[in-house]
Amino acid sequence: FTGKEEIVKAKEYLEAHWFEDFDVEKVASAVNLSRYHFARIFKKYTSITPYSYYQELKIKKLKEVLGDKNLTIGEAFSACGLDYSGNYTKVFKKKVGMTPSQYRKSIET
Repeated sequence: FTGKEEIVKAKEYLEAHWFEDFDVEKVASAVNLSRYHFARIFKKYTSITPYSYYQELKIKKLKEVLGDKNLTIGEAFSACGLDYSGNYTKVFKKKVGMTPSQYRKSIET
């Protein structure tokens, strides 16, 4: 039976490799499952896809780095392995509900 143990290991793998580009084959291999079986059970136990979980990790890290006022927003994105002019600006806004600059202003106190 495969299930929760593999999901825990997959989450640990993703958390340890969040800076790398997402590769479902590598994650599935790390937990000794085929990519299809892995994706299916991951979604079953977490209600999100492995890629969505990876995106959430990236956004979490980006939010942490955006708290560093010594970095520009572009530098914060670079520190997380992201391209500020790329897709993650849209992903950030969709998941957080505001742009990165709006988020930074909201955490300034």
